[in-house]
Amino acid sequence: MLSRVWRNDVLRDFPDTAESKLAELNSDIHRNLGLGGILVAEEHGGLGATREFATVAAEELGAGLAPYDLIGTCMTTQVLAAAQGTDRDAWLRRIAGEPRPFVFAWPGANASWSVRHVSPASVTDGTVSGRVDYVPGLLADALLAVPASRGGALGVALLEGAAAADGVSLTEVPRADTLRAISHLSIEGAECTFLPVPERAFTEALTVGAILLSAEMVGAARSCIERMVEYGLLRRQFGQPIVTFQALKHDVVDAAVDFERARASVYRAARRADATAANGSDGDLAEAVMSARIAKASAGAALRSAAKQSIQLHGGTGFTWENLSHRYLKKWVTGNELFGSADAQRRLIYAQAQSDVRQ
Repeated sequence: MLSRVWRNDVLRDFPDTAESKLAELNSDIHRNLGLGGILVAEEHGGLGATREFATVAAEELGAGLAPYDLIGTCMTTQVLAAAQGTDRDAWLRRIAGEPRPFVFAWPGANASWSVRHVSPASVTDGTVSGRVDYVPGLLADALLAVPASRGGALGVALLEGAAAADGVSLTEVPRADTLRAISHLSIEGAECTFLPVPERAFTEALTVGAILLSAEMVGAARSCIERMVEYGLLRRQFGQPIVTFQALKHDVVDAAVDFERARASVYRAARRADATAANGSDGDLAEAVMSARIAKASAGAALRSAAKQSIQLHGGTGFTWENLSHRYLKKWVTGNELFGSADAQRRLIYAQAQSDVRQ
C-alpha cells in the first residue's frame, strides 16, 4: 500500500510539466512493486494472479495516486496469453521480468472494445506501420504491443522501447491528469515481432483494462472520502467538528454510497472476467463486457462525486495547489474518458439490454 507520506511529499511538489519526472516515477514503481507480471502465469516467471487480485492492486495504486499504469501491462498479458507463435512464451517472460513497463496501444477514446471498430496497424515483411491516437500510459521507455494485421490475419505487433525504436514517434497529449501519460503513437516501418491473436482476445483485454481503470478510480474515491472525514473531524466551527453538520454529513454519506456501489460493481466485474477466462464461451464474454461497462460507469460517477465533495468540504484550502483534492478531480476528468466515458458506457449498456430483450 502506498503511504500518505509518499503522496504528500512527491505529489504536492510535482509540476504539471514534469514529463521526464513522470517517466522516472513510473519506472521506479514498476521495478520496486514488481507488478508487471501480476497476470503472467508462474511458468513464465509471473505471479499467476487472478484478475480480482490485479483489481486489488489497481485500487491501491489509485488510492495513492501512483503515477503508474498497470493497465497496459495487464492488457498486453491478456492478449499474449491467447496468442500463437514460437515467440509468445519469451515475450510473456519479458513482461514478468522486464524493468520497463509494457503499453498496449489501443485508442483511448474507443468505447466499443472491438478490434473491428479500430484501425489495426499493418505488418509487412517484419515491419509495422500505423497510427494510434490517445494511448494511455505511453512513455518513451515503454515496450509496445500494437493491434495489427498481416495478410488479413489479426494479431499483435511487439516492439522494443518506443523512443529507441527506429520509425516510432510519440506526441504528448495535453490532459488534466498529468500523472497519467497519454500520447499519440505513429509507426512507420518499425521492426517488430508479429503474433497471431484471435479477435475475442482484444475484447477480453479491453474488458480487463476497463476493470483496472475503474478500480483505480474507486481507490481514488475512497481516498477522497477518507480525507473528507479526517478533515471534517479536525476542522471545527461553533465548537463542533464540521462533519457533524447535517448538510456536510449528507454530502459525505452520498459520496460513500456512490463509492460502495462502484466498488461492488468493480469486483463483480473482476470475478466475472476470471470466470470468463476459465470457461471461454461467447456468452460468458458478453456478460463480462456488460459487467465491466457497469463498473466503468459506476466508478466514474463515484470519483466525480467524491472529488467534488472533497474540494467543497475543504473550503478555501480545497481550491489550492497544496491540497491534493485537485489531483483526484483531474484523475476523474482524464480517467472517465478513457475506453468510454460513464455516459458512453450507459448508452452501450442500454443498447445491449434492448438487444437482449428483442432476442
